[in-house]
Amino acid sequence: MIRRNSTIGAMMVIAPAVLSLTWKDWSATLRPQDGSTVAGTATASPQSGDSLMVVIRIKGAKAGDTHPWHVHAGGCDSSGAILGEAGKYVPIRVGTDQAGEASAKVKAALTIGVPYSVNVHRSPSETAVIACGNLRPVAGH
Repeated sequence: MIRRNSTIGAMMVIAPAVLSLTWKDWSATLRPQDGSTVAGTATASPQSGDSLMVVIRIKGAKAGDTHPWHVHAGGCDSSGAILGEAGKYVPIRVGTDQAGEASAKVKAALTIGVPYSVNVHRSPSETAVIACGNLRPVAGH
């Protein structure tokens, strides 16, 4: 009778599943906060070298305004530290169509089961959050 090492077999099955928990595309629907009309979407995709490419698109903002934004540890209801270097997040500049977009490549990784959010701030001098969305892994990516 041939005996298999079930521990090694189980590890071979589990290891790819664990690796896939951190290498997913993520998305968020940004909802207005604090009486704002700003809404939008954000996506985050892992890049090589433990980096993350984040793209944000907003609408409903005042033409000509500039809005800082960041990915934070924690959800919208419990936002924590900024992921990566804050200076890598180029502020969103709103066009005449009341919309804007920006992207940032930051040194960070997202892990399933840990909450993350994307915040949009009122202005460079006023850090009140005017839009927020919780990042969630995208199925099938």
